[in-house]
Amino acid sequence: MARSLRIEFEGAFYHITSRGNLRDRIFFDDKDREKFLEILRRTKERYGYLLHAYALMENHYHLFLETPKANISQIMQNINTSYTVYINKRHKRFGHLFQGRFKGILVDKETYLIVLTRYIHLNPVRAGIVKSPENYRWTSYREYMGTCKEETSLVDTAGTLSYFSKTKNTAMKAYREFVEAGINKENNPFEEVEAGIILGSEKFKTTIRRLLNRMKPDEEIPQMKRLREKVSIDKVIKVCCNYYAKKKEELLKKGKGKEERRAAIYLSKILSNEKNVEIGRYFRIKGSTVSEALKGVEARIKRDANFQKEIEVLKEKLVIE
Repeated sequence: MARSLRIEFEGAFYHITSRGNLRDRIFFDDKDREKFLEILRRTKERYGYLLHAYALMENHYHLFLETPKANISQIMQNINTSYTVYINKRHKRFGHLFQGRFKGILVDKETYLIVLTRYIHLNPVRAGIVKSPENYRWTSYREYMGTCKEETSLVDTAGTLSYFSKTKNTAMKAYREFVEAGINKENNPFEEVEAGIILGSEKFKTTIRRLLNRMKPDEEIPQMKRLREKVSIDKVIKVCCNYYAKKKEELLKKGKGKEERRAAIYLSKILSNEKNVEIGRYFRIKGSTVSEALKGVEARIKRDANFQKEIEVLKEKLVIE
């Protein structure tokens, strides 16, 4: 099974969901829900993330997290593993609790922070469990309204409420109106998700694509190919010619010891998203020879720090120019 792409950086925002295996329930009673919130408190302390909203439904949950330390995979592995161990022990069950890995969508907070908190808080209303979000105990909405009985807040409400007013009571009232206005009228923001993992403005998507271009390509991850900001092979050749002070014909000519040529082949592969056959057409070689060249460059990157730096400089030039 292809793995989902995990994009991690400091200050990233994620909408996280995990569903029960075969869509079975993951919360059997209120004690289970209380335990899950206890795990959230513990992992917040350990991993230093911010929790902007949550909703615990019967067979799935929603979390809206911010990760100052770029550690979403660690966080979610701990949460889901800890909760699975607890459920299996308490309910004398075995095997997987969740349906595969968690689903994480990278979110542009400037555009979707308040929209997603409302979407999460209205989950039980859309499910027909309650008519008002405040009547459902197992979301973070009551913390936003100041009616939660917990002494220590689990949710970081300040960022969302600051969009409405600098005065807390005024902000809370405005947020309530905003959420209630979405009942029976709210659009699904996830219809605008790109490649299943990014929700944001075009500017935000461009930023993420450029981040991806600096990462090593992973052929097992289909989203990587779909999201990368493509760079044409012609551009790769032009930039490499300028960088190495080579003429185009000289760079494309076959021969042993052509480090510059192999670097251009490697960069063409990771930045253009073209197939090996197409890259080979430019460099006058077979697709299988392209594969061999890629392996050679990857091996040298691992053992030669100077060559690795050289490749990174070229990638920067190709992404920025």
